[in-house]
Amino acid sequence: MTWRFAASTGCSMDVPVLNMLEGLHQAGVTAVELGTPPRHFDPWRHDQVRQLGQELRRLEIQPIAIHAPFGGLLDLSDPNPHHRHAAMGAILAAASAVRDVGGSRVVVHATDVVRTPQNVNERLSCGAASLIVLARACQHMDVTLLVETPLPHLVGGHPDELALLVHQLDRRVGVCFDTSHATLGHHWDGFVEVVGDRLMHVHANDHRGQFDDHLPPGQGVIDWRHIRDTLVQLEFGGWIVLELGCPAGSLADYMRDALRRAQELLA
Repeated sequence: MTWRFAASTGCSMDVPVLNMLEGLHQAGVTAVELGTPPRHFDPWRHDQVRQLGQELRRLEIQPIAIHAPFGGLLDLSDPNPHHRHAAMGAILAAASAVRDVGGSRVVVHATDVVRTPQNVNERLSCGAASLIVLARACQHMDVTLLVETPLPHLVGGHPDELALLVHQLDRRVGVCFDTSHATLGHHWDGFVEVVGDRLMHVHANDHRGQFDDHLPPGQGVIDWRHIRDTLVQLEFGGWIVLELGCPAGSLADYMRDALRRAQELLA
C-alpha cells in the first residue's frame, strides 16, 4: 500500500510554528499536523492563523489536522462542567483555526488524568458526554473529530475504557492511534478490536519500553512490521503523522532522516 506521511509541528514546542515551516519544507515534508503548545501556535490569535495560512500556501505544505490544546484545566472528563466547557471551547477554537488554513481534522485527548479506582467511571461518563457535544459541533463545521488513544496509565488508556468513550459517537468520528501510547501498555491489538474502521489517523513515534519518548520510528522497541500489517489489514487510508521530539540541531536533517526511515519500515 501507499501511505500518506505528514509531520507534527509540535516537535519543537518552544519554537513558533512560523519559524519552523521552512525546515520541514527542506526535509521534504509536504503535509503537517499543527501543534498548539502556548509558545508554538495560538489558535485564538487570528493574526497568527492568517500568517500561518499564507506561509503554508507559499511552501505548498498541506495542513491536514490540528492537535487541540489539552492538559491542566482543559480536560473533557473533568467533573466540573465549567472546566469541561473550557476544554470544548479550546478544541472548537482549534477546529476553526485549522479550517481557516485549509485543514479538516482535529485531534483531541478525552482526558489526561491518571487512573485511580475512584475516578474511572465518572471520568469516562463525563468524557463521553463531552465528545458527543463536540462531535455534533465539529460536524456543523465540516471538521472531522479524532479521539486519540491515551497512555496506558491514564483513564481511557485500556481498550475497554476507550470503547466506552467512542462507541456512543457518530460513525463519522474517528480515532487516532498513537503508536507509543498503544504499545507501551501492549494494547495495540486490543485497540484495533475496539476501533476497527474508525481508525483514521496515526501518530507515529517510537519508545524504549518505559516512557513516551517520541523517538523516530526504528529508534526504539516497537514492532513496526506488526504496525504495518495491522494497517494493511484495516485498509487504512488516513495520514501517518510523525509526532516526534526534535533535539537541538538541524530540524531539516532530523526530520528528513525520520521520514525516510518511517517510509522504509512501513513499506
